[in-house]
Amino acid sequence: MTMNKKTNLLHMLEGRPHEHIPVSFFQHFLPEDATGKRCVDAHVKFYKETDFDFIKIMHDGLTAPCSLTPDRIEDLAGYSPRRADSAYVQEYLSRAGMINDRINSEVYTYCNIFTPFTLLRRIGDEKLLDFIRKDKRFIRDVLCRMGEDIAWLSEKMIKDAGCLGVFLAIQGAETGLFTPEEYKEIIEPSDLIVTNAASDASPYNILHFCGWNGIKNQLALWQDYKGNTVNWAIYVEELPLPEGRKYFGMGNCMGGFDNRRDRLLYAGTREAVQAETTRILEQYLAAFGTSDHLMLGADCSFLPDFETRRFSWVTEALYTWEQKRGESI
Repeated sequence: MTMNKKTNLLHMLEGRPHEHIPVSFFQHFLPEDATGKRCVDAHVKFYKETDFDFIKIMHDGLTAPCSLTPDRIEDLAGYSPRRADSAYVQEYLSRAGMINDRINSEVYTYCNIFTPFTLLRRIGDEKLLDFIRKDKRFIRDVLCRMGEDIAWLSEKMIKDAGCLGVFLAIQGAETGLFTPEEYKEIIEPSDLIVTNAASDASPYNILHFCGWNGIKNQLALWQDYKGNTVNWAIYVEELPLPEGRKYFGMGNCMGGFDNRRDRLLYAGTREAVQAETTRILEQYLAAFGTSDHLMLGADCSFLPDFETRRFSWVTEALYTWEQKRGESI
């Protein structure tokens, strides 16, 4: 390659000619590597072992701007945006800055940002739904106040800590959780505070429509959210890359592999993983006549017990496919 990783990635994201399909997967760390210097070291080690085209700075070991242990709805009343005074914000900014100081000369990073609802539901879905039933406007306002902190954090991650953009994990549209009208009234306002701020700070953000609980999402609720690249749970949504790219407006897309423990990348042979890599690439090429606007990845992050070396089976197959296709053009 004559382009380095950073130039190649920017060209791909901007729809310009590039030499290589970017590839990246994400993996959670062991609890002992989830905070402090060990967390920074774990990110650097992961990059050195995988040599991916970009790295996501993980949220492991972090909490949220507000308390996640409220006993009563009233316990959330005292929360207000603290921005630079928030320990949560400062810890994440520090982590991102230290990681970028060590690898940003070689590779771009994204920061994993969760929308307010995705964070607040960590108090427990039943508790949060009970709070919403008691006072939905109050919870909407709490989510919006949290959105102000997360929007500020997103901007600082990009402008100060050195991330190329945010990898924005969005939840809450699972079928049966909220009606479209409820989602738009209660959840969407805080989503938009974050997505709009991130878009103002960077043109390169990735929207991750999370299928973490195996339930299909009402994807139409997110169809018009602002982002450069869309990543959704292909295997949960039963929406392959070509169809999904069309559904979300023909921008850039990321994915290809199922991240769940018993699926191919976890459990398959090297030959099977590499055959599937080729199938994904050929399927995309047949649909669009080009490999542009594609990044290889997975539906979501892999767990700590995943054998990191298995990622290399995908990158090896990708490089082989690109070389053969280059020779045939």
